[in-house]
Amino acid sequence: MAMRFTSGISDAVNASDAAELACRQVLEQLGPLSCDLACAFASPIYRTEWPQLLEAIHRRLKPKALIGCSGSGIIGGTQELEWVPAISVVGAHLPQVRLHPFVVSSDELEASSPGGFWIDKIGVSPEAHPVFVVVVDPYTSDPRKLVSELSATYRHAPIVGGLVSGGNEPGQHLAFMGTDVYREGAVGVAMAGNITMETVISQGCRPIGRPWIVTKAEDNIIWELAGRQALAVLHEVLSSLSPDDRELAQQGSIFVGLAFNEMRQAFGSGDFLIRNIVGIDPGQGAIAVSDQVETGQTVQFQLRDPSTSRQELRRLVQQVYQLPNTPPPAGCLVFNCTGRGKSLYGTSHHDIRTIQMVSGKLPVGGFFCNGEIGPIRGTNLLHGYTASLALFRPLDLSKGLGPAPIA
Repeated sequence: MAMRFTSGISDAVNASDAAELACRQVLEQLGPLSCDLACAFASPIYRTEWPQLLEAIHRRLKPKALIGCSGSGIIGGTQELEWVPAISVVGAHLPQVRLHPFVVSSDELEASSPGGFWIDKIGVSPEAHPVFVVVVDPYTSDPRKLVSELSATYRHAPIVGGLVSGGNEPGQHLAFMGTDVYREGAVGVAMAGNITMETVISQGCRPIGRPWIVTKAEDNIIWELAGRQALAVLHEVLSSLSPDDRELAQQGSIFVGLAFNEMRQAFGSGDFLIRNIVGIDPGQGAIAVSDQVETGQTVQFQLRDPSTSRQELRRLVQQVYQLPNTPPPAGCLVFNCTGRGKSLYGTSHHDIRTIQMVSGKLPVGGFFCNGEIGPIRGTNLLHGYTASLALFRPLDLSKGLGPAPIA
């Protein structure tokens, strides 16, 4: 039997009804095939009904493994449902794929180290070349530590996922594993065997000005760029912009890009991690950003606009579909920043419909994240304002894919 992905989504007000409707769509597409992996993403509005919701999914789909989480916005089919009751379920039939679901508490993650801890926790060796999907609670756990240690343990393994959203304090974010609900830590699944995961990381920003070397920094504060006050450099860059771009910047669409590979001869889009400007000190001429900055690091200011974001996502998804001698993906998980969606485009469903315009009708599920995880040029990184996509197909193409989905 061939690999088969399916998806269902519902915005029913009652959690059990929503789960039933989403599962019914999945079952119609699976037909007689078993559900090996289920991924469930649900609105925090259903918070009081989590156990019943997960039990309903297990009763209907009988998955071998289930992971998921809550999210301020839920993605599935051709819809992005933000801040309303909604659940999205992806069900996958994965022959010749070994699933290794795992849960890591915040205490375990704090004490963990690369190597044996993770191999014992997950139950798969690096030689199996697994691919990973993970969701992390940002209030109780350090996602950078998790991604760094998984990457060091499983070299060259792609990791895709997101930071759970929808709450305002510790304990309000929820992660799912099987029929259990966790209010801290991280959950994930490693998949090994006849599966490959293509990734798309669309940051939706374009560099402005030129790259600058940080000549003085402390923690998350940039004091100097090329020996000049950082704020003076920013004002110079802004003054060189067109009126339209200057207006975008004044609306809060300007960011700092931190280069993650200093060995490059030239820098462009995709060479930077996009980070917020979280404060300025006019007296000292300093800029504070939402990440650690090192002296000697290359930075470049970035502008985000709907047109750039739209075009980049379409182009990157098209590249996956244009790979030679390769069938189209069987299914997709989408981890979208909460800063995208309606707040960026002015209309709903924009990114998901861009994906579906390129793919046809790909089974898709996902959620809006407080941060996104995904690889750029082979390095797994934590992103902001990004769409991180995982697109799945068999590793052994002779096994093929299942027929086109019914819905």
